[in-house]
Amino acid sequence: MTQELLSLFNELKLKAFADNFEQIAASEENINKVFLTLCQLEIERRFNTKIRRKIKDASFPKIKTLAMLDYQKAPRLPKNKVLELAEGKFISQKQNLILVGDSGGGKTHLAIALGIVACQLGHSVKFYTACQLANNLVKEFDDGNIEKWMAKLKKYSLLIVDELGYIPFSKKAAELMFQVVSDRYESGSVIITSNLNFSKWTEVFIDKTMTTALLDRLTHNATIIKYDWGSIRFNQAVEASINNH
Repeated sequence: MTQELLSLFNELKLKAFADNFEQIAASEENINKVFLTLCQLEIERRFNTKIRRKIKDASFPKIKTLAMLDYQKAPRLPKNKVLELAEGKFISQKQNLILVGDSGGGKTHLAIALGIVACQLGHSVKFYTACQLANNLVKEFDDGNIEKWMAKLKKYSLLIVDELGYIPFSKKAAELMFQVVSDRYESGSVIITSNLNFSKWTEVFIDKTMTTALLDRLTHNATIIKYDWGSIRFNQAVEASINNH
């Protein structure tokens, strides 16, 4: 009978049942408690599988967590604000987060870590570098698929755009990026990391009027964290060099 049950569990894709039945059944005489425990384990397994799928679908370039943040190396990173953001309310409230300032300060790390928390909270997340997103937008426009692709982008609870400011956009890419932000205004959250202060965003978006309108939408009810403690990566490299001599 046990083998028959295990076969049925596998056929029904009840992996937690199949993995734990013999152990639970041996330690618990009450059949109701046996299946209650198995059901709880199965729900937990499916939940964890769903989170792993969401993290994979988000296309993060690497896994970075909040636990990996080193506040000693980012002394002015507001820990209380980070913990508040980690509750995910800003996503539920469709608000934005903008991390702006020094390259190498840890902006991408925080963006990814909050993206992973969002996945764990059940939100749909997508990560792009600004260059990737701009190139994809222009390609989909040229292929005649832009409306469908924009609609897909809009469905994500959280869109992360990393490294805005390293490469200026073409006129078409800037217009399409503006459309992405406009579509998400008060309908979905955006996290943007940038090495440029807002006054220099015209260098990326070219058109001053469009840049002003974009910033108006992005910063409305947004959290803005300024990174002004230099490059953690550079400081680590200097420290390592000194220690090696």
